[in-house]
Amino acid sequence: MRLHELTITEAFDQPYPLTWEHSQDSHDALARLPDGTNLSVMFSKEEMYDEVDWHVEFWRNNSQEVTGEGDQQRVFATVLAAIKEFIKIENPERVRFSADKDSGTGRSNLYSNLVRRYANSWGYEVDSSEYGGSTVFNLYKL
Repeated sequence: MRLHELTITEAFDQPYPLTWEHSQDSHDALARLPDGTNLSVMFSKEEMYDEVDWHVEFWRNNSQEVTGEGDQQRVFATVLAAIKEFIKIENPERVRFSADKDSGTGRSNLYSNLVRRYANSWGYEVDSSEYGGSTVFNLYKL
C-alpha cells in the first residue's frame, strides 16, 4: 500500500457511532457530533417503472452547505460507514447521490475520489455525469 492510500484509509477509519431509523422507503443514519450538532445520512427509495434507485443525502446541523465547523474527516468517515452499512441492509442494485460543482469547495472532486476509492470494496462500479452545476454519481452493483 502506498503512503497516499494509507493516509486516506487512516483518515476515514474513525466514524462516529450511528443510530438508525428505518421505514419501507427510507433509512436514516443519525450521529451526534462532539460539538452538539447532528449528522443525518438519508437513503430514500425511488421507484420508476420496474427499477429502484436509492438516493443518498447527508446533512450536518440541518445544512448541506460546507459548515466550516471542522472535523470533516470524521464526518466523511461517518457518511462512508453509513453507506457501507446501508448496502448491507438493503443490498441495492443502484445508489445515487450528487455534489455541487459550483460551490468552490472542491466537493465534487472529493466525492469523486472517495467513491472511486470505496465503491469497488462495497461491490459497486461508479459512473458519473455532469448535469448543470452538479455531478451525479451512480453506483451500480457489480
